[in-house]
Amino acid sequence: MRRTCRPYPRQPLYWFLTVPMIVMYVAVAVLLWTVGTGLFVLYCALFAVVALCQSVACVHWECPYVGRFAPCMGGFCLPSSRIALALGSLGRSRRVYAAAVTVASLAVVGIVAVPVHALYRRSPVSLLAYVAALIVYAVAFLWLICPACETRDACPGGRAATRMKGSAGNARPTQNKEAP
Repeated sequence: MRRTCRPYPRQPLYWFLTVPMIVMYVAVAVLLWTVGTGLFVLYCALFAVVALCQSVACVHWECPYVGRFAPCMGGFCLPSSRIALALGSLGRSRRVYAAAVTVASLAVVGIVAVPVHALYRRSPVSLLAYVAALIVYAVAFLWLICPACETRDACPGGRAATRMKGSAGNARPTQNKEAP
């Protein structure tokens, strides 16, 4: 996928959407800390797992954003483009890539699922607000952020966004239809 790339053009919009999510992650982490340190540690560790696995994916894709700002969903992998610099000598392995994507996907599910019981115990309204925030963010991100990303033809979210916009009649053709 290596190609020249312009800096991501929608950074202000990215931050407008993502900063509230990061604030929500912090609030959830504080809630989990009050419930038990084990859940808190697990929740925080899942973010590190996603960042590391995303870095492996960046190396595999030969992501053009490595070492600079990269628009990642949820802000989970903001350090990934920097970590990928250190992993650059890792090489490209389809098996390693597939394992990294699987582990990252499971970690994201964990990030979403770990606080569910604690939020429900706090208040069912808290849980509903949490789920609503996640859904609104995901749809807004896929609709507004992914289509302007240089990796939309390789990233699972970017491909989903392209299909979603295509079904709405607004798709831009991708430059490379080959999946990683």
